[in-house]
Amino acid sequence: MPLNLSNSQALGRTYAAARMMAGLDQGALAAQAGLSAGTISNVERGRDSRPETLKSIRVALNREGVLIAFSRNNGLATVAISFATDDSEEE
Repeated sequence: MPLNLSNSQALGRTYAAARMMAGLDQGALAAQAGLSAGTISNVERGRDSRPETLKSIRVALNREGVLIAFSRNNGLATVAISFATDDSEEE
């Protein structure tokens, strides 16, 4: 069952999840993206979705190994992490 969120709220939660997966707080992400912590907070609450702001955040997250992908066809967002695998670990 889908959540009852506006598109901007869903977008904000996607960016918040990506930030948390990167292990960053809002201040650290802001510093890496060249933005203020208040701007990061506004994005995560669905109050700021300017393309240049979102791109700065995506670039900063990508440097941390976190990718955000959106599908315009089905309205889904995917947050993925990239990490080095340890061959000695069993899957």
